[in-house]
Amino acid sequence: MFTTVYLGVSAQNGDQKNTLLDSLENLLSTAQGDSAKIAVYNSIYNYFGDLDVSIRYAQEFMEKAIRLNDTALMINCQLSSAYAYLNNNRFKDAEKHLITVVNLANQSNNKQALAKAYYLYSFYCEDADNIAGMVDYGNKSLEIYRQLCDTVHILDIYMMYAQSCGTMNMFKTAYEYLVRSILLSHVSQHSTYTADALVFYASTMLRQFDNVYYSPEVRIGKFKKIINYCSAATRVYDSAKRNTYFDRQMLYLSQVTKAQAFLKSAEILNSKPLADSCAVYLNRNKKIDIDNQTLFYQGALVEGGWLMFNGQYRKAVDVLLKVEQTEVLHTTHLRKQACSLLSQCYSKLGNLPKTLEFINKAGFYEKLDNREAASKQYADFKTKMISQTQVELIETGKRKDTIKKEGEIKRQNYITTFLVLIVLLVLVFATLILNTLNKRRRTNLQLRQKNDEITKLNGNIISQKKEIAKRRDTITMQFDMVENFNETITSNIKYAGKIQRAAIPSDSDVKRLFNDSFVLFRPKDIVSGDFYTITQKGVFKIFVVADCTGHGVPGGLLSMLGISALNDILRNLPDDDSFSPAKVLDRMRDFIINVFEGKSGLDIYDGMDMTICALDTRNNTLHFAAGNQSVFIYHDGQLIRLKGDKMPVGRYVKNFAHFTDQIFNLNHGDMVYMFSDGIQDLLGGPLNKKLLIRGFEAILAKIVTQTGLRQRIEIDTAIDLWRGDMPQIDDITVAGFRI
Repeated sequence: MFTTVYLGVSAQNGDQKNTLLDSLENLLSTAQGDSAKIAVYNSIYNYFGDLDVSIRYAQEFMEKAIRLNDTALMINCQLSSAYAYLNNNRFKDAEKHLITVVNLANQSNNKQALAKAYYLYSFYCEDADNIAGMVDYGNKSLEIYRQLCDTVHILDIYMMYAQSCGTMNMFKTAYEYLVRSILLSHVSQHSTYTADALVFYASTMLRQFDNVYYSPEVRIGKFKKIINYCSAATRVYDSAKRNTYFDRQMLYLSQVTKAQAFLKSAEILNSKPLADSCAVYLNRNKKIDIDNQTLFYQGALVEGGWLMFNGQYRKAVDVLLKVEQTEVLHTTHLRKQACSLLSQCYSKLGNLPKTLEFINKAGFYEKLDNREAASKQYADFKTKMISQTQVELIETGKRKDTIKKEGEIKRQNYITTFLVLIVLLVLVFATLILNTLNKRRRTNLQLRQKNDEITKLNGNIISQKKEIAKRRDTITMQFDMVENFNETITSNIKYAGKIQRAAIPSDSDVKRLFNDSFVLFRPKDIVSGDFYTITQKGVFKIFVVADCTGHGVPGGLLSMLGISALNDILRNLPDDDSFSPAKVLDRMRDFIINVFEGKSGLDIYDGMDMTICALDTRNNTLHFAAGNQSVFIYHDGQLIRLKGDKMPVGRYVKNFAHFTDQIFNLNHGDMVYMFSDGIQDLLGGPLNKKLLIRGFEAILAKIVTQTGLRQRIEIDTAIDLWRGDMPQIDDITVAGFRI
């Protein structure tokens, strides 16, 4: 079962861990005051989860607390030691410290510490499969936390109950506690707890519906819900940007549950794409640093199933044997599943003895499932409570019989003495009437007082409702202001995008100069850091593609500056045969350096990558120069890549190096492709990797003989297929023209 009682962050490597530990220990030696020292000490343990380090510092502070007779400091040290021992599965050692905390908390009337001790006791009982004890101590802790209005610990206890009930297949009760957790965390705005509850809800559903007794349609529907719940939780974890030990475990559990749901769906539908989705989340989990062996083996179990789906039975055996051979607590159900899968693997491999061996082992682990004992203890706990209730009912019945007999004796005495007391009867009735009137007066007075209190409470409630309505109206007004502000910004950016598109050539402009051609222009945002332009100088038809630093609004501003400067440079060149793309790049670089240098006292290295292709129409030669870009030429049945200079059009360490011209002889029907780096940096594919230049070259090789318009459609479609649901991370520009 997946439980933890501390939030720790593991270092990425040994050197970083030692450096951070030294820094925290230095801070500990210079901290002023015991509270500050305790805070630093807790940070040391929370960062590293190191039992030896934790116990060493806890003992040092405990000795000081005893000398100072500081009860609060003693409780802190004892709780820290209990945390450390529980997280290292040393339950008996943890119990000793918890007993001390309970005694100290009762003596000092420290409810917060007493609630923490009961809370940790419930974890101790849960790990020891003592469900009755877990419920007993959990309820004691829950009662105190409700008095203290401690929402966070109430949520922790709800989720502990939900996990235990889910493990014992008490699904209805588990869902009830998880729904409570979701509602409470949503109202109290603890979004990460909402995400945690969704993950546990999904894992509980997976445990319930991973059962062949449900129809395939029902199971597929449930697996889709599981995937949606885990996706919602993952978005919360990503937005929270926290990297505690517990957060990483929850992210791992979310993704391994999602991977298992994809795999189960793939097995039912025999779907390779669903199995590939499972592999994506398994690979993501391999990058998460956790020490929770139960989660690790759960991921290994899913990986073994994925290998079996792909027919890699020998590799699956290697992975599943590690799960079956583990001795980690509370993994009997994982070993049972591993043995079941191993029997299927060996059956596929034709090894009958091993098949029978693991069938028998699966049955053996079924009997050893330690949650059977926990379920019995929980049943004993309920039976005990029922028996206690029956005893109380019997006692109540006896008391009623005694009262009844006493009443009969009194009535007999009244009859016996009736004749003697007949004279006094009038006085008795008068006394009773007076007493009754007095009681009525007192009752009426109490009712008036209660009515006054209720009226006062109603007034307070009405005031609170008005205050809530006022705050709601304020929030609504603020939301409307933000929404209007966003609409204004978006409208301005869209208008800026229209201005930018007006500054670059249209498709018809390009086709007038290059008949069989295309331009694919896909900005990441509304405005683009890429731009292109065309012109003709004498016998040269000129095509320019540029990629400015950044994208969005910053990239758009720089691209407009580049378009203006480039058009001025090209316009002022003579219409003769001396056109040089390299000299144009030199002049563009000088312009950018002059614009950004010395204006604000800052060193600005922004600039652009640029390609200039000039087609000499007399002899079909291509004059080419580029900064940090290249072109592809389809010539004599193969794609040839011409690489430009490895320096940007902007500030550079070699500011005085000149760009170089390259000349390439073309034939009729050759195709020239120019592009920005957005196409090769595109993320996607089965492993969410970049397309790279090789992938782009493969796309071009398939479509090079088609018309320009058709090539543009094919490249656009290929981009969408490769990207899938991954975001576009940069502006994309691809241009091509045929000779």
